Order: sequence, then C-alpha cells, then structure tokens
Amino acid sequence: MTVFALAIVALLAPEHVASPASILARYEAALTSLPSPATQSFDYAVEQLGLRNMEQTHHVYLSGRRERDETTIVDGYVLRRPSVRILTRSNRYDVAAIAPRAGSYTFVFRGAVRSGTHVLYDFATKPLGARSFAVSEIEIDGTHFLPARIYFKIAGATARGSGLLEYGRSDKYWVVRNAQVNAHLADGATAHERIAWSGYSFPSALPGSTFDVPHAHVVEPPIRTTAPAGAEAVEPN
Repeated sequence: MTVFALAIVALLAPEHVASPASILARYEAALTSLPSPATQSFDYAVEQLGLRNMEQTHHVYLSGRRERDETTIVDGYVLRRPSVRILTRSNRYDVAAIAPRAGSYTFVFRGAVRSGTHVLYDFATKPLGARSFAVSEIEIDGTHFLPARIYFKIAGATARGSGLLEYGRSDKYWVVRNAQVNAHLADGATAHERIAWSGYSFPSALPGSTFDVPHAHVVEPPIRTTAPAGAEAVEPN
C-alpha cells in the first residue's frame, strides 16, 4: 500500500469498514460464485524493456483452453497480415486461478482505502509454503468483493522481481485490465514488462474456423504507423 493510501485510511468512517472476517468470507464466496466466460475476445498491448525491447499489439479469441492470438502491430508497424498463433493453454490471468485463497495463504488486514467511489480492503498475504509466484498483497473491491489489485513476487533460478495485476468488471465477468512486472536477472540485468487489456467482448460462440491452424504465407512488408526521429511517417496505401 502506498503512503498516500495509508494516509486516507483515516478519512473512512468506521461504520464503512467491515470486519476482516466478514470481508474475507464475502471475498471467498465471490470467487467461488464468479462466472467464467465460455468465449471471449479482447485486445492487449505489451511493452518490454531490458532483456528485450519491443512493443506489440495483439487481438485474442478464447474458447475454453483454445486460443487464437493475432499479432497486429510490432514496434509501430501495422502488419499487412496479422501473425497468428493457435495455442492450447489455460488463461494465464484468470483471477480465480491467481487470487490467494484461505487454504493456501494467510491474510493480515492492513486497512481500508478509498479509490474514487469505491472502498478497497487491503490485506497482506503470505503463502503457506514456498512458491516461485506468490501474492504478497491484495486490495479487495468493497462493492463486488473481488480482487481489484493483486501484488506479487516472483523468485526463480534465473530471475526475481515483483509486479502488479489490476482487475475490474466487464459485463458480468471480472477481467484483467493492467499488469506490470520488474525483474532482476541472474546476470545482473533488469527487465520491465507492461501489459494493458481492452475491448472485451463475450460472444455466445465463435466460428469453428477460429482455431484452424493458418496456412503458411509469404510475409509482406509491414506498414509503419510512427516515424523514427528525423523521418516522416509512411502513410498506408
């Protein structure tokens, strides 16, 4: 929690702050009853600095464990034909899979803060056992009792660091909005990644061809949408 956030705890009237036990009970119930979309699509923009410098924009279709990931922009260039990957994997940012639960973490109440019109309940968390990915703090939305912000730490053989995931409501679902991570690598280098999600939709179904493996094709030159310093941007034909 930031110093500013701690400072405004005192501004909340005591009657607006639920007991830690009741907050956690409602949190567990909200996670348990949270619906998961059968199908969804969204955009995400990712920026990496350090180990590898790059910027990309993607459009994704998900149905169960099936995923179609279309890369549409790379380092300021709009691809004439998106680069498509067909994958089979779980949603890596599914809040139900990432959020800490009472059976796996301890929770220590740190206070309540106001974020706009919402009250957030802040808990320090500690995993019951060693983990390479561990949630260190969670801010629970006081209206929906679902995670608004999840702070985490990573520790592995090649890297260690910390990061933040932000979630919010879209339709009747609770989806990831932003992510950032700062990592220190074993060789002394540092790396930073930031991801922003947008444009969520939840169609009732997707065409069967969505997850067909694309045919190989000749890669066409991309279109640059931003110009390097001292040069003019190339306008699309």
